[in-house]
Order: sequence, then structure tokens, then C-alpha cells
Amino acid sequence: MKIPGEVLVLLAAACMICGCLGAPAPSPTGGGITPVDLPEPPEAYTLTEALAELDLLKAEGGLNVTGAAVHQVLGSGVGLDGRAASWALGLQDGKEVRWLTFGAGGWKEISLRAPLPTEEVNITAVLPPEDLLRSQEGALSPVMDRLGTDTVDIALAEGVYSVTIRTDAGMETFTFRADSGEVVV
Repeated sequence: MKIPGEVLVLLAAACMICGCLGAPAPSPTGGGITPVDLPEPPEAYTLTEALAELDLLKAEGGLNVTGAAVHQVLGSGVGLDGRAASWALGLQDGKEVRWLTFGAGGWKEISLRAPLPTEEVNITAVLPPEDLLRSQEGALSPVMDRLGTDTVDIALAEGVYSVTIRTDAGMETFTFRADSGEVVV
């Protein structure tokens, strides 16, 4: 069956008039998808906050670190408020050495062939890094200003915090007792 051209033109005109073709229908008011502004997760965490995330992960059946002992804590890109871009824990799990890292993606176990210090770190018996850095701000800030940086690297092992300020302009390391924050000479 052959449809004459005039019929096709009439059909197209009827569709446009009825709203089947042409401009989209106006969107209804007060409905649709409303964007929700969620707070951005912090880009840096204190060790205390990171360890709380690890406890939560353990409770949810995530990483199993039961029985593992912390022997080293490392913080990278740490501000004087104690918030770090990343944290790493060196764990002794029986005879096995395990490394966990914490950053924007949460806690992850990584493969790293690095020895651990022999002494266990009792996290509850040492100053949190944020308290240590806050108490030593007077000693650290001038060096950070001179070297042109606002972050440090921090390591905790065998009862001592090592705080390293490093840039292309130079490097300085300070050591402090982990339990009291006193300078180690």
C-alpha cells in the first residue's frame, strides 16, 4: 500500500501539535532529582582517627589483625595538627611481618619486604602524634618555615618519635620520647 506524501505531512503536523515530536515537554515543578551536597571526607586523618577506622573495619569483618602487634608507625605528609596524608603500620603477626597503609581509600594491606624494629609499640602508652607535634610546634615551625614546608614525616618505633622535615632545600630530623615528648639528645 502506498501512502501519499500529503498524508505523511499531515501525520507529522498532527504529531508536532500533539507534542509527540518537536520540543520536549516542560519539566514538572517541584519534582525530579534534587542534588544532595554531602560533606567531603577529610583528605588527612590523625593517627587516632585512622586507628578508629581500623577498629570499625575489624568489627565489620574486614582486615583481620587480631593477635598482631604494632612495631612501627609511619606518617607521611603530617601537618602540625597531626593530620597525615597517609599512615602505615608495621605489624608482627606471629613470625609474619605485615604492613597496613591508610589513606584516602581507607586501610589496605600491602606487600612490603621491610624489617621491623624488635620492640612492640604500645599505642595506648605513647603520646598521639597530634599531641606531640602540637607540644613541639615551637621547635618545629621555624625549621619548617626555613625549609619552606608545612608538613613533616613521622616515625614511631622503640619508644621514640622521629620527626623529619624534608624539602629540596634540606632536611632536619628531631627525636622525642614517645611517652613524654621530651627531646632525645
